[in-house]
Amino acid sequence: MIKGIHHVSLRCHNEENYKETLKFYEDIIGMKVMCSWGEGIYAATMLELNGDVMEIFATGAASAMTGSVNHFAFLTDDVDEATLKVRNAGYPIVSAPADVNMPLNEPEGAVYPMRFSYCIGPVGEMIEFFCEREV
Repeated sequence: MIKGIHHVSLRCHNEENYKETLKFYEDIIGMKVMCSWGEGIYAATMLELNGDVMEIFATGAASAMTGSVNHFAFLTDDVDEATLKVRNAGYPIVSAPADVNMPLNEPEGAVYPMRFSYCIGPVGEMIEFFCEREV
């Protein structure tokens, strides 16, 4: 059922930290921008390297821990089944399965169709079950 980890998400301290983080992952690590959305403190970018994906958000608390991970996402063909298994095991569901067509800045006018849910894991970690959809 679970096919792998889809992406890791980082939440930056502020806009300046967001720009610095993007520069680090692009220039130093060699990741390429897949897509981005939002502006200012609401900006986010997905980067890719050899099939591995990282999502970076500009928003974040000034007191956030250095290097803290916002959530990680498992790639699945069935978000609903994965969510049900977690719920049945007694773990909290933060966000029920939902379809979203995320409007993208790049490429202009495009959307990123997805289905996802969020739950809390055994040590308090935020977990997303994620699948891409057809438009």
